[in-house]
Amino acid sequence: MVMNINQNHVAKSRPSGPVLVTGVKGSGKTSIGIKKTAFLLENYCLDPNDKILFVNNSKSFVDHSAYLRKRIEQEKEKTLMDLIQATQNNICISSIDGIVYQYYKAYCLSKNLSLEIYDEKNYFLEILYQGIDTIALKYPEITYLDKRFKHFLLAEIEWIRACGYTDEQQYQNADRIGLQDLEWEGPYKLNKNSQSRKAIFELMNYFSDYCRSKGKIDYVEANIMAMELMKAGKCEHYTHVIIDDCHELTKIQLDLIINLYKPKAYSSITFLYEDHTDCEPKSWLGNGRPFTTVGFDMTGRSKTLHIDQNEYYTENRQSCSQYNSNCDISYREIAKTEKLIEFIKTFLEENLSDKDFSMVFKNENTRFELYKANNLVTIFRKNE
Repeated sequence: MVMNINQNHVAKSRPSGPVLVTGVKGSGKTSIGIKKTAFLLENYCLDPNDKILFVNNSKSFVDHSAYLRKRIEQEKEKTLMDLIQATQNNICISSIDGIVYQYYKAYCLSKNLSLEIYDEKNYFLEILYQGIDTIALKYPEITYLDKRFKHFLLAEIEWIRACGYTDEQQYQNADRIGLQDLEWEGPYKLNKNSQSRKAIFELMNYFSDYCRSKGKIDYVEANIMAMELMKAGKCEHYTHVIIDDCHELTKIQLDLIINLYKPKAYSSITFLYEDHTDCEPKSWLGNGRPFTTVGFDMTGRSKTLHIDQNEYYTENRQSCSQYNSNCDISYREIAKTEKLIEFIKTFLEENLSDKDFSMVFKNENTRFELYKANNLVTIFRKNE
């Protein structure tokens, strides 16, 4: 992996707590993160229990990190792949979803709960309607407690939970950024310490409690359960943490990762942040909030990556070409059907719109069918 002086300096800088690395898309932030992982593993895991966590928000991150590792292998120094093979238990490369799911399942096991992460919008709308009917009786003056504003209310209670607000006063005091960007009818502003926020918070509690009681929760609720387990002290700890695409993460996702960080004299937590990009309303740092809101003062701890535009376009085209060829998956190399299905689903989600295709699982162990433009494509795996 060829790096310029600035990139190499960032990747091999001595760890000293929190660091922010910013840059535009394609400036090499993820590559620096992988390179830094190798550097830290070789030089700053001084105790046998020291571990490194590299976390990313991308669904295709596993494939991309494997590609980056392969590039690092070509270097003269000890490679990341060599280090991983030598110290399997000292490094974890995961998506944020992987971390959430791990601790959510552990939470369910500790509480002897049988829950399902459900993704049916109409199901959650029905629960919302019941909540509106119940809470509106208590707050008849709140005009937004009405089914006409279902999209606003559903988005707002999701935002509250994505921030990890379990106490009403946290929500009452929060700066609610992004309401003016909503595409549906609703308020452009919710006053702090207001009856409106109080009513919406009670609606959120009704929604969460009802979902849990029925055994079907959404993904945001799984985040909350994972955090509850971590607050009980039941989690692993990492000496070094690298967070790629930190601008895309919600507040509770950032808190989950930070809870895994164990500061030491030589520890580090690195935030890789993409400049000039649009983020979802639930994104925390990406919507302009300072790092002090997640417990870190980045004054004097920020590094900005600068790249030549001609160099960027040339290298980015080459990188994309190499990456695409690297992601070609041989059918015979798939060890489990689930991996094949997951790869196809990820590819479709990232490259096609909902209107382009529909998917049918005839038998999850043997067959996956894709319908597109009235043509049927069947991928079939015999048991070997």
